[in-house]
Amino acid sequence: MIRFSGYVIVFDIACLILAGIPLYLLAGLEVFLPVPVALVITTVLAIASFYPFVRMSGGSMNRYMTAMLIAMFIRMIFIGVSIVVVFVFTELNQIGFTVALLFSYICKSAFETYILTR
Repeated sequence: MIRFSGYVIVFDIACLILAGIPLYLLAGLEVFLPVPVALVITTVLAIASFYPFVRMSGGSMNRYMTAMLIAMFIRMIFIGVSIVVVFVFTELNQIGFTVALLFSYICKSAFETYILTR
């Protein structure tokens, strides 16, 4: 679990350097600011939903599928709440946040799948 958290944080730093800094230099702070927010949200998501996989792995397929569905439920609830909170209570660029969240979510899902199937 701690190793996975470290991998995710290193992945976030790499994404921030490779995508965030050029975006900041090209478009400015208004477009850059949603990127770290989206990375933090998806990091919390990945770490929180990784726990059921670790907890339920090694058992039957029924337990594993239950863990997968619990993780998906956690993700969907957290994404919905975070989008509402960001849109209602902050002045972040909504399109930039949505694109950054979508990109970050897809990258984290692929990264998590890679780590789980290794």
